[in-house]
Amino acid sequence: MPRTGNGPVGIWCFEADKVIIQHCISYANKTSKGGGDGGGYDLDGGVTNSIIQYCLSYNNQGSGFGIFQYAGAGKWHDNVIRFNISENDGAVSPAQAGVFIWNSSRDTSQFKKCLFYNNVIYNTKAAAISYDKESEHKDFKFYNNIFVAKGSLIRGIGGNDVFLGNDWWSFPGGFNVAGNTDFIKWVTATRHEHFKSQVAGYNVRPQFKNPGNTNETIPARLLQLDNYQLPAGDSLRNGGINFIPFGLNNGGKAFNGNTAPQAGIGACF
Repeated sequence: MPRTGNGPVGIWCFEADKVIIQHCISYANKTSKGGGDGGGYDLDGGVTNSIIQYCLSYNNQGSGFGIFQYAGAGKWHDNVIRFNISENDGAVSPAQAGVFIWNSSRDTSQFKKCLFYNNVIYNTKAAAISYDKESEHKDFKFYNNIFVAKGSLIRGIGGNDVFLGNDWWSFPGGFNVAGNTDFIKWVTATRHEHFKSQVAGYNVRPQFKNPGNTNETIPARLLQLDNYQLPAGDSLRNGGINFIPFGLNNGGKAFNGNTAPQAGIGACF
């Protein structure tokens, strides 16, 4: 990044409709000091009806997945991020997380309806999700993801976002969101991971095969990447929210090309 300010991001779009970004790798992107970009992927201002799926992001100085809206852009809505992997992204930029949400318009009607499901956010350097102080939004839903982070899993205030069927794990200690280290107390206080009077999420360390050691640079080999595949018989493979009653179609395929179970948690099966 040769100048002061934001930019670039590896693969991104803005003021666009019906974009599909898939089967890509974005890694080792950089940012200037204080710059909020330098990430892997970004659905930016004015993007609608678009999808990021089956993509790998790792070792980017900015967040793996930027969910951004800027003042003056067209409306941002009805976008999907699914079956992707982010590893150790965002530790240098202000994101300080694998996923970064920002909205300089500060108008929720300009920034709404994001579905974020069946992703793996693995971060031994920073948080899993970060909300900028300017991040007003509505109708964001996070289903059946695996979030692993250093320290607090979430930075900032997410408002009324819906979290269901996700697995949360923090290093060290197992669970930490803004200093709350008791998963059940967090569920009770926030009503996150709470469905039909039951706890719908998990606080278990995922048994990944080889996390934190990704070095793949050839997209054609993504189907063979098994670092984040859950072992056979793991409770997370079928322990999430079933999409059928929600009227959602998960696309049928997981990150590694195998069939995606309707209630599977994570990206690889």
